[in-house]
Amino acid sequence: MSLHRLSIALALALALAGPAAAATAERLTDEQVRLVIDDIDRAYKTWKQDLEKRNLDDAVITSSDRSIKVKDFLKDFDKAIDTFRDRFKSDYAASQEALTLLRRGSDVELRNRRQNLTPGSAWTVLSAKLMALAYAYGVGWPIESMNVLAARLNDGELASKVEQMETASKQLQNDVDKAAKADRAIAKAARESLNADVQQLQKMAKDVRSRIKEDRPASVEVGQLLSAAAKLQDRLAQMGLATAAAPAWRGIESGVDTLARAYGPKP
Repeated sequence: MSLHRLSIALALALALAGPAAAATAERLTDEQVRLVIDDIDRAYKTWKQDLEKRNLDDAVITSSDRSIKVKDFLKDFDKAIDTFRDRFKSDYAASQEALTLLRRGSDVELRNRRQNLTPGSAWTVLSAKLMALAYAYGVGWPIESMNVLAARLNDGELASKVEQMETASKQLQNDVDKAAKADRAIAKAARESLNADVQQLQKMAKDVRSRIKEDRPASVEVGQLLSAAAKLQDRLAQMGLATAAAPAWRGIESGVDTLARAYGPKP
């Protein structure tokens, strides 16, 4: 990790681990996202019924580049919800399907805003649910660009990344201990202290992985893990062990980057 990227990770870690951590919103778990999907489905049905009661579902919306029947739009909206729900799994976040659904909703939200229309209560509720989904996938609401990419990893995917971080930490312990023993300039006490720090990183990663798999809050523990990783890398550089640590550190760096995106600030 470059010094610039290291400083970003450390700044985020300190923000998450410090006194402000209580105000940091937790990453939504898979179960919480499923509840959001159910909320969206219910809110969508209410909104659709509201349109039908006002006979607006028979309307045709004409813009500068196309015309679309509201009934056809509603069918596509309904299908987008069902497809997203069906494909959302622990090991697959269905990011593309989530974006498809969010773009359907964004078409309505943006039209209301651009035409200065006052939406009814039914749409206001649905829009709020879609905003919650956008937050879970690390995108802004409404979506205004076709270049937006979702950043979510589901619980199984994220836990797997952290497990790789644990494995890399074990390799790091072996590699740096061997290099430290070969360097006569490194005292035994310093070597043992470094070894304890690496073991602590392993324990912290294991705790974070357990929390993710068990749907427990983890933002504070993730912040502490990121901070410990950043400080450990700085210590390795100071002891002249960065080169020996490099192969294993790539696995740790990957976990740091993934966790920073998952628990960092959202749009």
